[in-house]
Amino acid sequence: MRATAIVAMSACILSCAGLPRIHPAGISDTADLTKKIMTPFLKGSWRVVHSIQGTLPGGSTADMIGVTMASSDTGKIHSTLMSIEGLVLLDAEYETRLVINRGIGPLGRQDLVKGMMRDIRLILFAPKGAMAEAGTLENGNHAGRFRTDEGDILIIMKEGGDIELRAYDRSSRLLRTVRFMDLKPDTLPKKIELESAGMIGYSLRLDLIEAEKIR
Repeated sequence: MRATAIVAMSACILSCAGLPRIHPAGISDTADLTKKIMTPFLKGSWRVVHSIQGTLPGGSTADMIGVTMASSDTGKIHSTLMSIEGLVLLDAEYETRLVINRGIGPLGRQDLVKGMMRDIRLILFAPKGAMAEAGTLENGNHAGRFRTDEGDILIIMKEGGDIELRAYDRSSRLLRTVRFMDLKPDTLPKKIELESAGMIGYSLRLDLIEAEKIR
């Protein structure tokens, strides 16, 4: 019985090791923190254009232009990826299901494109639901944690004004890290970096070219 308990405790420690401890904030501080950590995300419907540099597993890189129509009200995304020369590599839509209108090579694969759409949603849309925790980390940074169906989302206010998002699965394993940089009130982030954890990890760097709110 004792050995079983030790094994169970060890498993719990390992599974929870990815989530840092948050020291709770007061009610007024929580409301202020909630407002601040929502800064990077879309509010309403937007058309955004980014230059994208991707680093693929193995170290190879790819440069693209991404044009995305997205609405935080409906959750709908219409994304087009083009080569620097203007060739459409991918045209896809996602709301309740994925529709690939055009996909060249690997970008025609449902599993790959669905993963890309999930990354776009992570970058553009605020986590669903209310914060489960809000407060301060051991290093003094303010943070809020959201509980979702897929796992936990931790959003951290960094020194200097940048915001970092960490997405975990239900076992508290880190899946994605997103950094929002060059943030200003009422505007979208000028720079975004996404890193995927794991053996076949990849990274994306997005530089904002144009942003237009759709009425």
